[in-house]
Amino acid sequence: MAASEATEAIRVKLKELLDDRFEKEGFEFGPIVVMPCVDDDGTSYLQSYIVFSGDQDRLDPTWTLRLSDSLWAQSQELGYPGIPLQLFVERSEWTDELQELLT
Repeated sequence: MAASEATEAIRVKLKELLDDRFEKEGFEFGPIVVMPCVDDDGTSYLQSYIVFSGDQDRLDPTWTLRLSDSLWAQSQELGYPGIPLQLFVERSEWTDELQELLT
């Protein structure tokens, strides 16, 4: 599978999971940038940058830490055997320069 298809599939799944969980908390998510990466051992994985706006204190860390588990099987099926990682970035910290650097 092409990297762009894999990253889009994970991006869509992340958006669904986030919206389902945090819809009532007043969060807005996007953009979500998913990038293929390779760790020091040569294992490929998908890294996601999730831009959000909302009260960070309401962003349940117990749930967000389990996102990798929720995505890992699909990531493996897409050809990325390493555990997927997510980084949350507040919208105020997300600059055009950062987006260009990552895309």
